[in-house]
Amino acid sequence: MVFCNTLLPLVRTINIIFLPCDTDVNATTVDCSDRPLRHVPFIQSTTVVSLNLSRTKIQQVGKHAFAGVPNLHTLKIMGNCQPRRALEDRSCKMYIHHYAFKNLLKLTFLHLSGNSLTSIPWLPETLRFLDLQNNHIFHITHLSRTPNLEELFLSMNCFYANPCNQSFYISERVFSGLDKLKNLTLGFNNLTSVPRGLPPSLESLDLKENTITEVLDRAFSSLTMLKSLNLEWNCQRCDHAARPCFPCPQNLPLKLYPNSFYAKNSSIMYLSLRGNSLKTFPEGLFKPLKNLKRLDLSDNLLAYAIRNGTFFSELRGLTWISLIYNYEPLRTFKDLILSPHIGNISGLQYLLLSGNFFHKLSIQSLSVLYKLKNLMKLELRMNFINTCNLTDLKQLPSLIYIDLSQNMLNFLPSCCNSIPENMAQTSCHNENLYTQHFPDQPRIVRDREVTSVNEIRESNKLNVMELVEHNASQFPSLLDFRNHFCRHKLTFDLSQNDILSLNKNVFVGMENAVCLDLSFNYMSQALKSGQFDGLKNLVLLNLSYNRLDLYYNAAFSELKTTLKVLDVSNNEFHFKMRGMGHRLEFLQNLTNLEVLSLANNDIGMRIDQRLISSSMKYLYFNGNHLDIMWESDNNKYTHFFQNLTNLIYLDISNNGLKSVSPEVLCNLPRSIQALSISNNLLNYFPWKNISALSNLRHLDLSQNYLSYLPYKFIEFGANFSLLDLSHNRLSFVPADFFRKAKSLQYLYLSHNQIKELKHQYLPAPFKNGALQELTLHANPFKCDCDTSWFADFLSSTPVHIPYLTTHVHCDYPESQQGHSILSIDQRSCQDIYGSLAFLVCSFLALTFTVLPLLKHLYGWDMWYCLQVLWAGHKGYSQLAGTDSEYHYDAFVVFDTRNTAVRDWVYNELIVNLENSDHRRFCLCLEERDWIPGLSCIENLHSAVYNSVKTVFVLSSGSNGGETVNGVIRQAFFMVQQRLLDEKVDAAVLVLLDEMFPKLKYLQLRKRLCKKSVLSWPRNPRAQPLFWNKMRMALSSDNLKFYDNNISESFV
Repeated sequence: MVFCNTLLPLVRTINIIFLPCDTDVNATTVDCSDRPLRHVPFIQSTTVVSLNLSRTKIQQVGKHAFAGVPNLHTLKIMGNCQPRRALEDRSCKMYIHHYAFKNLLKLTFLHLSGNSLTSIPWLPETLRFLDLQNNHIFHITHLSRTPNLEELFLSMNCFYANPCNQSFYISERVFSGLDKLKNLTLGFNNLTSVPRGLPPSLESLDLKENTITEVLDRAFSSLTMLKSLNLEWNCQRCDHAARPCFPCPQNLPLKLYPNSFYAKNSSIMYLSLRGNSLKTFPEGLFKPLKNLKRLDLSDNLLAYAIRNGTFFSELRGLTWISLIYNYEPLRTFKDLILSPHIGNISGLQYLLLSGNFFHKLSIQSLSVLYKLKNLMKLELRMNFINTCNLTDLKQLPSLIYIDLSQNMLNFLPSCCNSIPENMAQTSCHNENLYTQHFPDQPRIVRDREVTSVNEIRESNKLNVMELVEHNASQFPSLLDFRNHFCRHKLTFDLSQNDILSLNKNVFVGMENAVCLDLSFNYMSQALKSGQFDGLKNLVLLNLSYNRLDLYYNAAFSELKTTLKVLDVSNNEFHFKMRGMGHRLEFLQNLTNLEVLSLANNDIGMRIDQRLISSSMKYLYFNGNHLDIMWESDNNKYTHFFQNLTNLIYLDISNNGLKSVSPEVLCNLPRSIQALSISNNLLNYFPWKNISALSNLRHLDLSQNYLSYLPYKFIEFGANFSLLDLSHNRLSFVPADFFRKAKSLQYLYLSHNQIKELKHQYLPAPFKNGALQELTLHANPFKCDCDTSWFADFLSSTPVHIPYLTTHVHCDYPESQQGHSILSIDQRSCQDIYGSLAFLVCSFLALTFTVLPLLKHLYGWDMWYCLQVLWAGHKGYSQLAGTDSEYHYDAFVVFDTRNTAVRDWVYNELIVNLENSDHRRFCLCLEERDWIPGLSCIENLHSAVYNSVKTVFVLSSGSNGGETVNGVIRQAFFMVQQRLLDEKVDAAVLVLLDEMFPKLKYLQLRKRLCKKSVLSWPRNPRAQPLFWNKMRMALSSDNLKFYDNNISESFV
């Protein structure tokens, strides 16, 4: 353990020396982006070579801001004051000192885009990359000497979203010293002409979205190294434009000359003339472009040039051409007619003809393409095609992708395949009724998105079966399967058409198809056997977004040996019909089916009790109603997935589930490796039963309402590696919960209510080193000295924690709210504890020094004061003395004729109250203290009113005589009169006999003031307690002993 602790700092993945910025282990890269910094942080380090200050609140960069990082290689200061924000907020002004970069003699890459800069600061000679896009720099007359500059980005400095109200100007002198410049972007700058004096070293030039009206002869003649030229959207075509559009004067096209692109030994490989209102091209325009491979002519007005243009003969070396959206306004052609010169482009692989508006794709249309033996992709989207003949496409041996989506194909086989003529004519006539007389096309909204040139670039996709292993944090999607199974395979896309039903004749011409997309059509039929006859190689079938009825078990039976991926999602129409039964028995006949999507079908009742398939591996069942199927009072569907014996991935997210019962979990297939139950309403999950899924590796429970985890350890299984609990309501992570999760590698706890993690009870994955990634952001962490260790743990752990320095914040206490959790310094807490200990020790020392001194000087006085205060707190009253209006503490009234009572008074009462070593009370007795000669009533009145209390000693009469004599009765009346007149309760009753009659007054007195009624104990050992109570009764005010619940009625 000591050895591990020693090595831990060596493997840490984050360095906190430049907080709040991220730093790598070697302190070479500092990332301060997306932080609320208002000033450039002072960094003193010779090891830092990369610094990112993007998207902060920094608005001023001083002359010496980077003096501490002389070896800086890359500097990014982007998006701190976007031009649009600067227009709305006048306080947004970015200022960079002219010589701010003068000390950065090794600076190579400088990013300054999105800062609303109006001038270019001094630049070091070592600079190779400069990004000045999206600023207010539109008049450039000179540039610092940067002979090594290779890439210069100046786009979006003057256009409709960043207006400058003038033409962009850049002097020829700017380019004179840039002998190594390879990439120059000047798009979105209101340029009116191609800049002069461009350096011959250029390889890429971007002049898109300017106001260039013509390209002069030999405008690029000196650019023999140029490989990519972008001139799109200069004379914009504005019909149905989705964004602000700026055509050339009088809607003229971009003017081109025969030698506009001339250059001796031209190297241009990619040319974009998109969106320039072009209708034709001057002869010989493309002849100098011997190396041209990709040409984008989309969004022009080349409808007639496509039919008869001769310029295609100059493009013999092309492999990719885009002619999309070249439709003639207010015109839809009957047939697709292609210029015969297209057939001369023998190496063409990708032909894009979408958005040209014609109804029929005939053999005459395709005859030109038969010469293109290398054609791989033919795109015919959004052309309003209603008649075609797919059989004719078989003469293109290399064709592997045919896109006929977004057309008007409905009963396809009647008109396009080899079927009886009379049937074809009937069906075609029906189609013509639907498609004739089309004077106006539907409104087309075409945005100026970037042409997907990357379509021709082949990506090396991972085997989808290995996707979970290579990217454990993501589950495979249907798109992943499509990329895997359809790559370099014959694919037909017939989505978004008007196909109403399927039969075997629909697919004539597609017999060799491997992938078929029929989504977003109008098919509303019950699938039976025979619809897919002839599709012997079909692997992937997409029937989503239709109205198919899957009731019959013979559905898809023709595809049982080949079909691997089936998408019937979003076919909820029949499943929503009340009272209609549904079956999915066809699944057991598809012996090779591996992937099935039943998502978003609202499946909830009247369905098969079990899904049966021995081949299915991936099932998407999200967007249904398992909450209905798995209701607590319904066990009909408990085994719904159990017979999918080879299932490894199950998605049941978005099913409205509030809980998953242990029975349901235990009856899931044992083969499951990944289970997604996200986006539900779960507040309970049977964690104890998770061990039933022994092969489970990934569990996604995100976007639910889970509020707690069990305190007992859970048997997750030996291969369990990912648990997603993000977006829940967890407030605590029990230590034992992860004790057995020794192979856990990915744990997501973000967006919960976790406040702290106990130091001594860290979950096992945090300790054993298996954990690779942990998310903690968006939790209300408590940041105090008790949790300061957590900051040190996060900064030293080798686990990757996304957003650690930007979104893992303190929420408690309020003084730390919004601060990074890494800002807690354990040493500062040690200082706090040290200071506290010093204060405590000082206080104790002072106390033990001063107290003896005060005791010696003022000890008796302090004792007396404390005793007086304590007596007042306990309810004692002031003693009767010379300054008191009372002569006696108590007047004792008793039956003088009762010998036993007289003996008790003189032998017990007087001895313990008047002659005691304790406080001595002054008592008034009838036989001793009354004044002779006065009447009995006068002596009685004087005794009652001159005494603080009146003690009635009561006993049963002797020999059965009367209990209370006349003197006691008169004294009692006077005491009651005194209570009414003076609000003074002076009565104290002493009962000498246990059998004393239970008078109502005595019972009421005991409830009202229990301490004023005393009974003489028979046990001699209890007598001291009696006398103590007697002294308290004589010394205290009876009103303080009243029961608060009933005393107000008597006082």
